[in-house]
Amino acid sequence: MNFPKGAPWLAIGTVLFSGCNEKKDATATLPPSPVIIAAVEPRNVPIIDEWIGRLDGSANVDVRARVQGYVQEIAYNEGTVINEGDVLLRLDPRPYEAELAQAQAKLGEAQANQDKTDQEEQRQTDLFNKKVASDRDYRNAVQANLAAKATVDAAHAAVDQAQLNLEFATIKSPIRGIVGRRIFTVGNFVPAGGGGTEVTKISTVDPIELRFGFSEKEYLEWAEDISALLAKPLEQRDEDFELIRADGKVHPYKGRLFAADRAVDPNTGTIWITAIFPNPGNILRPGQFARVRLTVEERTGALAVAQRAVVEMQGKNFVWVVDDANKASMRSVTVGPRIGSDWIIDNGLKAGDRVVVEGLQMLTEGGSVQPTTALANANPAPANE
Repeated sequence: MNFPKGAPWLAIGTVLFSGCNEKKDATATLPPSPVIIAAVEPRNVPIIDEWIGRLDGSANVDVRARVQGYVQEIAYNEGTVINEGDVLLRLDPRPYEAELAQAQAKLGEAQANQDKTDQEEQRQTDLFNKKVASDRDYRNAVQANLAAKATVDAAHAAVDQAQLNLEFATIKSPIRGIVGRRIFTVGNFVPAGGGGTEVTKISTVDPIELRFGFSEKEYLEWAEDISALLAKPLEQRDEDFELIRADGKVHPYKGRLFAADRAVDPNTGTIWITAIFPNPGNILRPGQFARVRLTVEERTGALAVAQRAVVEMQGKNFVWVVDDANKASMRSVTVGPRIGSDWIIDNGLKAGDRVVVEGLQMLTEGGSVQPTTALANANPAPANE
């Protein structure tokens, strides 16, 4: 078959031109990317900070024996609430009863001797005044009576000490609180003194304390407020703190600022803050971890977007905004505190802007989108900054 001169190149060019047109038409007819958008609307939100702390009793006592002895009776049940003055243990009192009897006998002997020296002093005084007794005899009688009185005083002190030792043989609770486990059983020997083994522990847990660390920067920001609060009586301080238990439940009672430590820990750069909470029923116990929340600011007219709408690139934050012509463009923003699942936007957005919250992966600068409005979350749960 014969073709006219130049015909093959014309045919090939026609085919290539046709293919290019088809590709261009396919690109031009791509549908807009489906996205979900949310309108940015100003709202009033609380700015809340959150810390992790550990619970401790508002009073903790390591009970130790003041005298040694063998346990004769254990009068408490582990883990129960006891009152101040309740008996915990009784040591064998007989050695201390014997010491008391001996001290009382020595006191009686000293008193009898002092009566004798007192009479002698009076006799020598009369004789001395009558110029019958010598000055030496008079002074000896006076000094002997003074020594006898000192012996009586020492004997009284010995009786008091023996009485105390006998009382200390009955170990009582110094505070109201929850008593810990038993260290000794009946028949065990209990050593005395601060270096001895503790008998048990007692903690007052209603109210209970929560200790957590402020960074040095946080403390400096609120140092004046903290000082002003601590200057007030405890019952006049605001109940600002909210406690979240380890199981995620919120403690039904709010707490007050109780104390700030004297110094910043140079190793961690934090200062310990203590809040105190009512704890009826003793549900919270020392040693548990918990979170504490504090509303540090009530921000009015804040602009917030969902966290998933914010894209971070090279240390900067961006969001995709859809204009009235349904064209997408990327905009740089400055984020503030996090409120629940949202970011507060400090700069870069204005009320009414439509921000893409779903479908960010397919977006291109200036590309067309098919927006669907997301359901608003009017009351996001606040969280930490």
